[in-house]
Amino acid sequence: MFRRDYEIEDTVRIVNTKQAGMYIKHNIPLVDLFWSRDTLVFVFNREYTKEAYELWCRHELY
Repeated sequence: MFRRDYEIEDTVRIVNTKQAGMYIKHNIPLVDLFWSRDTLVFVFNREYTKEAYELWCRHELY
């Protein structure tokens, strides 16, 4: 289902399900998804999330 051959430094890990959901809603492809320390971890490409992250920080990502 997911490509496992990605470079960790090229990714961001998101544990906030609302934030991850908004990224997915805005068509940012999910690189990986795994369970860690009692929570889901969503992995996205760092470059693809830059704009969405800026909007998220300003509470403007809807």
